[in-house]
Amino acid sequence: MGQYGNQPDFGTRALTITPQGTAGDSGDPGQLLNSAALYIGTGGTLCVTVVGPTDTGAAEPGATIFTNIPNGTFFPVIVDYVWEATDEGGTTTCSDIIALY
Repeated sequence: MGQYGNQPDFGTRALTITPQGTAGDSGDPGQLLNSAALYIGTGGTLCVTVVGPTDTGAAEPGATIFTNIPNGTFFPVIVDYVWEATDEGGTTTCSDIIALY
């Protein structure tokens, strides 16, 4: 969405998702979202892999944990994965998540 790559200014596709897999566990790869923006219906904690490199706040390479996300948030970060958990103990508590493209 917006100024990211070839994303349009407005979402044109939506996919309801459930957090899957454990970041850092190669046997549990999760669902690849291919650069999606997110709408968070029920807030909480969100474990994601952000598109592009992350070098601050990473629970492990590629995994970032966001906390205190309020209900009804258009999450302003483009992500490839929404993880159920991370090897470092982070757990996604957000629900009613929609990936927007």
